[in-house]
Amino acid sequence: MEILCEIFIGLWYSTLAASAVALLVMAIQALFRHRISARIRHALWLIVLVRLLLPVFPDSPVSLFHMLHFGTDIKKAVSLIIPLTEKENNPSAERSWNSQENEYVQNDYSMLRREKDTVPDAQLPAGVEDSAHFSHPLGLKIVAAVWLAGTVALLIYLFVYMLKMRRRFRTLTLVTDPRILSVVDDCRRKFGIKRPIPVYTGSYARSPYISGLFRPWIYFPEGINKELNASQLTHVFSHELAHHKRKDVAWNLLGSFVLAVHWINPVVWMSIKRMKADRELACDACVLEVLGEAEAIPYGMTIIGFIQRFSSRRHQPNLLYFDGATNTNQLARRIEMIKSFRAGSYKLSAVAVLGVVLLSAATLTNAAAPATDGVEQAPVIAIAKTEDRILFHSSYRSYDNLEKAAKVADFKFKIPAVLPEGYKFEEISLASQTKDEAKVTKADISYVLRMGDKSYGNFILRIDSNSTYLDEVFAALEKSEKKTTEGETEIRKEPLTLHGMPAYKVVYSTKFTKNTYEKLYYFWLDNGLLYRLDGDLSDQDLLAIIASMKYPDQEMYKTHVNHDLLSVGIYDTGDLWRATEIIGSTPKFPLQTPGQFKATNASIVQKLNFGYPDNDEDRKSRLLHMRFIRTDDKDSIQSFTFMQIKNGTIYEDMKKNGNAVFYRIDGKKHTAPVSPMVLGGREVLKTAKYKIDGELSRPDEIDFVSYYWKEGDVCFQVVFKGEGVPQEEIVVYLMNEKAADLNNLK
Repeated sequence: MEILCEIFIGLWYSTLAASAVALLVMAIQALFRHRISARIRHALWLIVLVRLLLPVFPDSPVSLFHMLHFGTDIKKAVSLIIPLTEKENNPSAERSWNSQENEYVQNDYSMLRREKDTVPDAQLPAGVEDSAHFSHPLGLKIVAAVWLAGTVALLIYLFVYMLKMRRRFRTLTLVTDPRILSVVDDCRRKFGIKRPIPVYTGSYARSPYISGLFRPWIYFPEGINKELNASQLTHVFSHELAHHKRKDVAWNLLGSFVLAVHWINPVVWMSIKRMKADRELACDACVLEVLGEAEAIPYGMTIIGFIQRFSSRRHQPNLLYFDGATNTNQLARRIEMIKSFRAGSYKLSAVAVLGVVLLSAATLTNAAAPATDGVEQAPVIAIAKTEDRILFHSSYRSYDNLEKAAKVADFKFKIPAVLPEGYKFEEISLASQTKDEAKVTKADISYVLRMGDKSYGNFILRIDSNSTYLDEVFAALEKSEKKTTEGETEIRKEPLTLHGMPAYKVVYSTKFTKNTYEKLYYFWLDNGLLYRLDGDLSDQDLLAIIASMKYPDQEMYKTHVNHDLLSVGIYDTGDLWRATEIIGSTPKFPLQTPGQFKATNASIVQKLNFGYPDNDEDRKSRLLHMRFIRTDDKDSIQSFTFMQIKNGTIYEDMKKNGNAVFYRIDGKKHTAPVSPMVLGGREVLKTAKYKIDGELSRPDEIDFVSYYWKEGDVCFQVVFKGEGVPQEEIVVYLMNEKAADLNNLK
């Protein structure tokens, strides 16, 4: 249902933009009513149709949506109509992951974090998972379901109607009357149509029409030829062939599809209706352009005659009738156009073509991000102050998503918007350039952006907020490479300018025996930051990456997430909120335990750390890992780890098999016997002493002991290392610990 809501919201983005374009087209037609030709009137509607058909358009500084104050994204208009926050469903939900500079965006529904249930922890049974997932508003879900039902119904109707028309076609008779065929061939030559178009006759419809997208054919009512003279027959067949020449059958079919998808928007209904009316005007103009101005009045009289004698009250949406609709105003418009027709008016003038091109450039694009003096500026986003609190100080942080790194940084930075084929985002790391760990989020930081697939290797982008001299960075690189590389080496630099920015291209050559290997680096300065790019890529790929550098936006935040990273650190309360989404439950998160043990770090890791995975999919199961170290004795190496994973069978499997299964360093299994015991009135499984890598461990290595228990569908494990730790006291304490109150974590 959530996917349907996102699709529906995407539809609204499209339909609002198209509505704005449609209203503009109506205004232009009204303002220049007597100055634009029938052909241009219809061509303007094709712009609206394209806007409705395509979901994505390029950005442009001349876009109409700059003037409409839709900013860089039409989505902002939708936020005024569709609720995009969770507050309506959960009053406590006030946090979003769309944030920068320790602030949170309030206007993007798709990245909202899961919030804690409003039921107090004390009322929750032990082990019951916090289930307050973010959900779209109920009203939006209902509207989206109604839209989908309407769209499916209309598409089924059109499909059934086409099948019905196909069956009717089989009942028609091919026309062989030489008189009619002669007129059709004569008209075909006038319109420059080389392919023969057959004519069929029957009695189920009373007006001629053309049908068939790939194999066109004309329907001609049975017996009507006896009432028409040769001139009138020429008018009738010229009109149908004009529709074929203009590709109106295809445009009509696309219009029907657009109406089925956008049926919920009344502006679209009005637009399609007006487009069909203007299509008939344009078709009439095309006919008169071919037949000549002298045929205008006779042609108009033929249309009036058909309206009087053969018009059908029945509306058939995907047919193109000779007489068109019976609406009095539309008929009057057609007669007025025919009466005032002048030879050459159907042809496109240079001014008309230029006008349509300019209008297309303004309406078939989205608003581009503003720039000043040719330098790209960091995006401006509506934000609110964050309340994230530091949980673990660290001079080095590694994240599996770009958005959090951009939020933590105290400066804006660019990353590649386009990656080489086969590469994907891996991680982004922050390393403090100061000794003060407490200032890691607000000190000078060096960013490392690693992207790549294992089969291709990695390329690294380093962003330094402290170094501003290219020569200084080059000297450091030269010293480092020569120190760590064996063989004959050579490093040379080539000063250049990249997109107006000072830069160095550095070629690093290493010679081993008869072979020489080269590696490329690029350094450049951009808005006070020094960027360094290197990797196993060609010069062309590196330059393409640099050309695509831009400030991160919401789309990049969505794509720059690595769900398979082996370890994801938890440094502040914001990271912990996200961890609850990843592991699927609200965790226990004690920061200290009996025995003077204090939590020193926490992370989201894969199942390898908990036990041996059953298969590749199970291997990717995520769990919360916490490490505790004794703090009352600085020389002590006593520690333990506390882990929790949402898995319904681990505990039962260990109890049934009588052993715990661990992942050995060589990828194989090793086991330790387990036995049940009672602690704090509850059952616990305890392992015998074991070595971390089983038989591969040295005899003098420290022994480990693990304790397991289950609460709901979450299995907990405490791993103790060494002797002298109050194991049972700590296990009982952790068993009695409640799920974390993420809003009031201290």
